[in-house]
Amino acid sequence: MAYIKLFLAALFIMFFSFQVYAFEYDISAGIKLDKGAKVMGATVPTTFMLYSFDADIIAGWNTPLYEHEKKYIPEKYQKLDVLGGWYGNGNYPHKEVLLSKKIDAAFVITSDSYKVKKEIGKMKNYMASINIPFISIQGTAIDDDIKIYNMLGKIFNNEKRSEEINKYIIKSINNTKNITDKVKNKKKVYLALGENGLKTRCVDSILSAGAEYVHKCKMFDETISFEQLMIYNPDVIIIGKKAAYKAIKNDKKWANLKAVKNNNILFVPEEPFSWVEKKTVMEYFVIQYLASKLYPEYSSIDLHKELIEHIKIFFHYDLSYELADKLINYEKYYK
Repeated sequence: MAYIKLFLAALFIMFFSFQVYAFEYDISAGIKLDKGAKVMGATVPTTFMLYSFDADIIAGWNTPLYEHEKKYIPEKYQKLDVLGGWYGNGNYPHKEVLLSKKIDAAFVITSDSYKVKKEIGKMKNYMASINIPFISIQGTAIDDDIKIYNMLGKIFNNEKRSEEINKYIIKSINNTKNITDKVKNKKKVYLALGENGLKTRCVDSILSAGAEYVHKCKMFDETISFEQLMIYNPDVIIIGKKAAYKAIKNDKKWANLKAVKNNNILFVPEEPFSWVEKKTVMEYFVIQYLASKLYPEYSSIDLHKELIEHIKIFFHYDLSYELADKLINYEKYYK
């Protein structure tokens, strides 16, 4: 194991600005982690992806689990320690905690933005100071996730699992494409985040669902003015948090927006993991869900069946039809 750690660390130094294909080349040369190895996801989305691949490999969570997440996660994984993560502004996990867990490697899924690259550099140096190999994998789009799961299959010698996951992802992409290929006029969509709905960002699941995103993002998260939102005047507003939903429903000025007037609001849940607030494995179902909700006239997807299958593959959890219906029609059941 010590040899593997040194080998991975050396490769990281050589290839600090990892691109997906460069890293895949290294893995094909024979990089693997032993069965029973424990890894840390440096961010919440990374940990969620590692958990979906194999729950037994994660050393812990970045933050305490929410109650709505716990009901999909077996108790033995709920009891894993909270290790912290990288959230900028010096919010790093304690070195003593990481060392006590005997972590074999740390992973992060990253983007190519300057801000993110700068933070990755800090992560690299931090982990190097305690001799934990740090592996950075670029992944911002759904297609990237397919490559990442392939890599995980090679690293952990479980390519059967990566094939099972990628088979579903490819099916979800094709199901969505069967809808979006028929769309002539894309609907203008706005994603309302934060407590008041005025924080936003571009999300791959929304763009993949055949929508035109009204705000062209420059940063990961951006705050806009309500005046700017009025200028955008979207056809549809997607909401992923209860606080934003309440703000939009109770604030009279939002009633002036076309989407609100026409009741074209998609209020999506946060369970098992976030549907739109964060990049998570729910994205592979969400692209089908959004395409079907935005363009029902072109969709023949059985959303209940797809969600049940999705949860089975990624969580090994048998979702009931009743709960699937509550998630798919969240606004109808939410009080």
